[in-house]
Amino acid sequence: MSSSSGSTPEPVGSGHTVDRIDFLRAGGETGALIAEMDWTDSPIGPVRDWPQTLLSALGMLLHSPTPIVMLWGPKGVMLYNDAYSVFAGGRHPRLLGSNVLEGWPEVADFNRHVMQVGLAGGSLSYKNQELVLYRNGLPESVVMNLDYSPVFDEAGRPAGVIAFVLEVTEQVRAEAALKAERDRAHSVLAGMTDGFLLLAHDFTILEINAEGVRVDGRPRETFIGQNHWDVWPDTFDMSIGHIYRQAMTERTAFAIENRYEFPDGRITWLDVRGNPVEEGLAIFFRDITERKLAEDHLRLMVHELNHRVKNSLATVQAIATQTLRSGGVPHEVREALTSRLLALARAHDVLTDTKWAGAELEEIAAQAAEPYGADRFKIEGPRVTLPPRTAIAMALAFHELATNAAKYGPLSNDTGQVHLGWRLDTDHSPLKLHLVWRETGGPPVSPPKRKGFGSRLIQQGLAAEFVGEVRMEFLSSGLVCEVEAAVPSAKPEDWADWRDR
Repeated sequence: MSSSSGSTPEPVGSGHTVDRIDFLRAGGETGALIAEMDWTDSPIGPVRDWPQTLLSALGMLLHSPTPIVMLWGPKGVMLYNDAYSVFAGGRHPRLLGSNVLEGWPEVADFNRHVMQVGLAGGSLSYKNQELVLYRNGLPESVVMNLDYSPVFDEAGRPAGVIAFVLEVTEQVRAEAALKAERDRAHSVLAGMTDGFLLLAHDFTILEINAEGVRVDGRPRETFIGQNHWDVWPDTFDMSIGHIYRQAMTERTAFAIENRYEFPDGRITWLDVRGNPVEEGLAIFFRDITERKLAEDHLRLMVHELNHRVKNSLATVQAIATQTLRSGGVPHEVREALTSRLLALARAHDVLTDTKWAGAELEEIAAQAAEPYGADRFKIEGPRVTLPPRTAIAMALAFHELATNAAKYGPLSNDTGQVHLGWRLDTDHSPLKLHLVWRETGGPPVSPPKRKGFGSRLIQQGLAAEFVGEVRMEFLSSGLVCEVEAAVPSAKPEDWADWRDR
């Protein structure tokens, strides 16, 4: 390309002269290229012969930060600014001065239509127009906003077309990705069996899923965009309202079970969990009308069963007492049986208090010591929960040991004592429970000549229940009863299999 300067400058009123195309050199790199190019053989001729309307339009687009291209004449000779040169990519600068149908052959049909409409005086506008362009040698799918208007010559006839080109590929892709993400989120929410509620920081309801709408019973438009306290006004002063506001303020999670009466009069229980999120507070809830009812029914049944068991034990006790009294049975036998039935009933009372979930070993031990005074027993050991059957067996064993100590051992005088202790041995797998009943300070002890019912109950009953070993040693200083049993773990949740055996 050779320089096309050299024609006579035009005078100006200040006494200086100015070249009529100097403005091109002030129009960025692309403007300078236009000024220096040799346009002699182009369809629009030398630059100094260009009509003023063309130069005026060119001056406007060169100083615009928006990508603009002008298609001049019937051939659509391309003149553009720096911003458009960036859009053109690898096709710049050879695109400058080329005919648009040849410069962008892959979209020639599109541009042919543009030229026909523009040179006929019409305008066109495209939003999110998808085209495939070869800007850097490879096909690219691009999305653009395009606006076309005619440029008129001095006679008022359409002489060219000016195009404002804004590429929005990344924006459209980002919006599409965001929409896809939202669609996926909506799909997940729609398929959830839990109700979902998304609250803004000011407690405006941003989202509610289908299950949430079903649980409440009102149309979806009742919720979206409304304030939570307007939709559920009675919750503001409830404990759940305080929990919501605290979670929003302190950005803390929560999980509660809440009894709630809906506006239509329905009463239910909801399991409600909340988590702070960027938008505000995400709340998940599920209707537990049925679980709570089942729990209430079970509680009633257990209460009734406990009541009947206690009545049955009392009846058995009364029958046994009357039968033995009228049958000439010795007083000692009647007393032993009655006391054993009473120990069984008291063990049942402990289990009733825990809804038969189990009993603490310490409580069973304290129950056995109570009739003799706490100062006569030293009880110590870690917390151990016994399953119901084992708790009853342990209670009966402690009763037999205490009764024997009261008759023959340290509880038969004023100075003797019983030390009852246990520990968990964590050096073994499975863990081991070691329990020792040790008597001191009583009369001298000698081994019995035969095993009575109490001894058999202790040794056989405990060994069977604990799946372990029970040893009884009659030392001169007092009886020592040791129990060793394997257990899965010291953690209560790991004792489930052992407790439920």
